Amino acid sequence: MPNSPLPTPLQDLGSRRFSFYPPILNLEQNEWQYRRATWSEVVVVNTQSGEEAIIPRAFLGEVSIIDHPVIIVGLRRELEWREGAVYPHRRPVVEFPLAVNGNESSGSDIPRPAHRGPAAVVNIRLEQRPAIRKSTKVAVATMLGAIGCLIAADLAREVQVRQRVRVTAQDDYTSIVGKLGQPAADRTVSNYRFLAYPKRNLTLVLTGQRRYLGALDTSGHVVDSITLPDGTNSAELLRSLPPF
Repeated sequence: MPNSPLPTPLQDLGSRRFSFYPPILNLEQNEWQYRRATWSEVVVVNTQSGEEAIIPRAFLGEVSIIDHPVIIVGLRRELEWREGAVYPHRRPVVEFPLAVNGNESSGSDIPRPAHRGPAAVVNIRLEQRPAIRKSTKVAVATMLGAIGCLIAADLAREVQVRQRVRVTAQDDYTSIVGKLGQPAADRTVSNYRFLAYPKRNLTLVLTGQRRYLGALDTSGHVVDSITLPDGTNSAELLRSLPPF
């Protein structure tokens, strides 16, 4: 019996939706779900078109689970959708015609004067710009590096919070309070219980049986959902709930 392929970070997402960064070119909808994996590739499905895309494992980067707006899956290469499949994106190289002295096939009817004698010597003064350009490049690189460090630190902080506190469909009110503490607000609307945690930018939703259904951010957007017993996802149900 052949060995099973090694697990990928996408398998931990289950049926949860995510977006690629950078997004795959030539596709309007950047929302995907994990389908299956082989030793060398991962198969995902576009939630809008239903088309499957095969992504080589070598192109997959880190998975950052954040509260909003969606889960981000990094790509190590810029990809594009072409003819029903995913390919590495290659930027075209534009060649500009040489304009030095023109050429004989330019179609010009202007006669060229015959060159006689040595060419004139022209003194060219080199301006002292390389040092200025070099310092500018160093400053820009330093600024971009600082911004990148801030973004990486923020993503790492979000991932650590979600890894320390994992809420699943098996959690109820008691276990959620044990993990997150007492909510800042607790309200029941239309047989659904809303537990507000403003410091985490989260509102957890429980069903009438007091089981975890999913989570919303402070703007009411779905940031987490579960697979219901009938096989559907709870995201659509969360979007239809009355405002908290």
